[in-house]
Amino acid sequence: MNRILVTLLLIIFHISSMSQNKELKKLFSKGKYDQVIEKAYSMLQGNAVDPDLNSILGRAYTDSKQFTIAVPYLEKTIASATVSSDVKEISKAYLAKCYFINGEEQRAVKLLKECQNDRKSKEAANYADKYLNLFQTGIYYKAWEVVESENIRFHFQDKNKLENVGAFMARNDLNYKRITETLGAEPIKKVDFFVWSDRNEAFRKFNRPLGFSNSDLRIVNVLYNAPNDYELCHMLCQMAVQTKFRTMLIKEGLGMYFDQMDQNLLRIARLRVPKDKFSLLQLWEEPTKYERDLSYPVGAAFIEFLINKGGKQKLKEFLKIQTIKHAVEVYPEFHKWVKTFEAMLMR
Repeated sequence: MNRILVTLLLIIFHISSMSQNKELKKLFSKGKYDQVIEKAYSMLQGNAVDPDLNSILGRAYTDSKQFTIAVPYLEKTIASATVSSDVKEISKAYLAKCYFINGEEQRAVKLLKECQNDRKSKEAANYADKYLNLFQTGIYYKAWEVVESENIRFHFQDKNKLENVGAFMARNDLNYKRITETLGAEPIKKVDFFVWSDRNEAFRKFNRPLGFSNSDLRIVNVLYNAPNDYELCHMLCQMAVQTKFRTMLIKEGLGMYFDQMDQNLLRIARLRVPKDKFSLLQLWEEPTKYERDLSYPVGAAFIEFLINKGGKQKLKEFLKIQTIKHAVEVYPEFHKWVKTFEAMLMR
């Protein structure tokens, strides 16, 4: 009788566990990582070695950009003797991303190649294919010249293309320090900064035009002579603030602000704005209504204005959602400030 009761209890527990895991997977597929983390963490308190729970919790932490926290849960999963091959492989793939971001490149590549070669999980193999390309650590890049500074690892496809390599590196090192001092969120690993001389080759590799960056992986790709190249700024700002909505005025203005903050930004913007009629809010919402790239100098001067008026912490709060509506929520006197800023520009 006792055996029957124990068997029934085990069956009930198994069915309950399957139901809960199914619910977690559904939440995960919808991107509701906070809910997955809360529920999976609670469930693990009574079953700390469950590989499925450890896996989904580790993957939820990874996808919510909490990479260091994710590592022990994913490591526990792949070390389990009872884990299924599918769960083990996808956990390996996610763990590789965490390792890479935490500066353990070799361990990351090793795990992804295992997923790629074993092909035990289609999802894990596809993940490995994607990230081995995004890591940019393959044999193709071995011929590139690498020069390291304190915070950035520069990869040059052809260093001779640049007129002044030292000035190029110094400028980006300075911008790195300016951005991290102002907004915080200094990367754990060095930024890998790829400087291309062949834009067409870059497009063939990534199926997108230069420049672009990956704030998770701390990787930047730019063309050697690109004007208004602020990809490092875009990446570091995204790391620091986790912006949910960007606008051209604020995004590009930030880039120019950090790059040229030692210049008279208001004067530069003043020389570019039309003297007959100008509206900051119209430029904000419809940048194409004005001359090409006007958002850069006006945005830079406006960022400087906001820091002077409201400080760095308020700016960080505003940068999360770069809309006029959110600006009003962060800065109660926003519309008054806009009029003041416009008057300063039109002098």
